[in-house]
Amino acid sequence: MFENTWHAIETLLAPIIAAQIFLVVLIYFTIVRRRIAADYKLYVCFLGAFIGFLVLRPVQYFWGDVMPMVLFVRITLLFGISLPSLLVASFVQSGVPRCLSLYVWCFGGGLGFTLTYCIILAGAWGQFGLNREMLAWLPWQVTTGLAHIVQIAGAIALLVLPCSYLIVQELRSSRNPKILAFLTGALLFGILLALGTSSAFDYSIYYVGSIFSALCWAWVVYQDVHDMKGKVTLVKEELQLLVQSGQESIAPEVEKLLEDLEELSKGNLDVYKLRIREILSMLTDATIQAGGDTDTLIRRNTDIAQKIDTSSDPNEMRKVIHSEAIELSEIIAEIPEKRTNVIVEKAKAYIEKHYGEELSVESIAKSLGSSRSHFMREFKKGTGQTVNQYLTNYRVEQAKLLLVEKSVTETAFEVGFNNSNYFSTVFKKQTGMRPVQFQESLKKK
Repeated sequence: MFENTWHAIETLLAPIIAAQIFLVVLIYFTIVRRRIAADYKLYVCFLGAFIGFLVLRPVQYFWGDVMPMVLFVRITLLFGISLPSLLVASFVQSGVPRCLSLYVWCFGGGLGFTLTYCIILAGAWGQFGLNREMLAWLPWQVTTGLAHIVQIAGAIALLVLPCSYLIVQELRSSRNPKILAFLTGALLFGILLALGTSSAFDYSIYYVGSIFSALCWAWVVYQDVHDMKGKVTLVKEELQLLVQSGQESIAPEVEKLLEDLEELSKGNLDVYKLRIREILSMLTDATIQAGGDTDTLIRRNTDIAQKIDTSSDPNEMRKVIHSEAIELSEIIAEIPEKRTNVIVEKAKAYIEKHYGEELSVESIAKSLGSSRSHFMREFKKGTGQTVNQYLTNYRVEQAKLLLVEKSVTETAFEVGFNNSNYFSTVFKKQTGMRPVQFQESLKKK
């Protein structure tokens, strides 16, 4: 079946292994690259067509009856779709604006080489109604070797020369390692294709060697994803910290961060929506953790998410999330004051109920589920008094009511004092008179 081991490798093993590697890269590009760039379809076209080119190699060998047709299909996949897609992707990756003329030149050139190769080879083989006599007007003798020369010229024209030019330009400018790696992979791809087609080598060199190109591109995508995730995460964290700060006049900074996020999404609406929803959930969760009302915030989140899902305008989505970020920031800013009021009211209610007992700051804080230091700080913030000052004032006010009918000793114990003398001292300090004097003043009225 095979002339030797190397022939088996060249015909069957090398293209199948290469196809499997490129399939993995195709899946990687489709799943990962799609999330960070709108131009991933170029890579999918290139990889998909090239995988078809590789897989059809064993078919071409084993089914000799259809070998010419299979070969022409393979050449169409390679030169008509795969290489032009890679060439356009290389230009775009280098920062060349996408335009119709770019696609026309790349795919038109690929189609030209495809037709030229197929016509010459069909004439040399006497296929599809063509023969050498019909092509005698050509300045070169129509042979299989001439078709191979066309194939080599196509590889050089469609990849080697353009990629060499782009690499030189990149080295003269920004020297971006990811762009250089991508272009190097494309250049290597073209060189290996030219070498594998020449009579001095065989296609196994090209099939196996092209794997190195695939690895270059996989590395580019990995680095791109890694860098993009880092930038996006940084923007999200800055936005969250800004909203959590509860500062006034954060609108301009929020707007700038949202613009950065849109730019990082590279025009991909689905990606932008995904990230906007992530930010919405993140800010809602931060507000809940800060003490916001859970049910209300979840309802708000659901309503805003629906607006984002139904929108197809990035500007509208940015306005929606911008407005929500500002409102959540205001809610967070108000939460400490509300929380302080709640603590103060609960503490007052507890004191009113238990003022006749032996109370301490620790026991009151424990009843509220708060730490001593936090409770003291919040109570002072809410009332302007320390806990002990408020407790003493409240006990004295209650004592005034009891002294109308009860003795000083009875009153002292009922309002939480264990010593009537100490009670008298505190009472005088608060009112300017002793409890007995206070009772006498009541009788005179």
